[in-house]
Amino acid sequence: MANLIPVKNLYTYERLERIETPRGRTYRRGDDTPVYSVTNILDKTKDKTSLEAWAARVGAAEAERIKNEAAHVGTAMHFVIERFLEGTALPPAEDWLQMRGYEMGHRLINEHFSSLDEVWGSEVPLYYPGKYAGTTDLVGVFRGRPAIVDFKQSLKPKRYEWITDYFHQLSAYALAHDIVYGTEINFGVVLIAVQDGTTQEFTTTGRDFERQKKEWLERVEKFLAKSSET
Repeated sequence: MANLIPVKNLYTYERLERIETPRGRTYRRGDDTPVYSVTNILDKTKDKTSLEAWAARVGAAEAERIKNEAAHVGTAMHFVIERFLEGTALPPAEDWLQMRGYEMGHRLINEHFSSLDEVWGSEVPLYYPGKYAGTTDLVGVFRGRPAIVDFKQSLKPKRYEWITDYFHQLSAYALAHDIVYGTEINFGVVLIAVQDGTTQEFTTTGRDFERQKKEWLERVEKFLAKSSET
């Protein structure tokens, strides 16, 4: 991988202690007070109307099966990308779902990583003091611009207006990186491997990204206010 994409260790990314609680995952940096994870906040503040309607339509057992299979495929896809970025060998797949994830990971690499100019970090722990923390898939330079990059898998192709949560996730990590490391990241990238054999690239920048950052912080405050009431 080093021959294809330069790795530049511009920042020393701190390790975070992950703590599972009855109310969801939290992270702690050093002796700081634990803060809730980005994924926890996203889950607790999202509109689940469509998801609940889908689960009711297909049935609880089928919905759980599809959810678990998608998670298994997604884990395998991320594993491929992590190993590629580390430059380490990939072990043989243990089942066909994992094999599907492997293929999807390689597909994202083959079709989109030529646009990745630099890698600053992969699986980067990020912390916004007093508010939230989590791990972003990649920080680096994409199409010539400093960016937060996230990798997703999907059963069907997405549309821009359907993936607000993805943009809020990018916003969370861009804001955290900026406040801790003094950067000004104003470019977010979502790369999606679709199980129909295609890929998608969605980007956000400028006024759109600033608006999404504001929306994300509003979700954080809403979550924290509700948490303090219970």
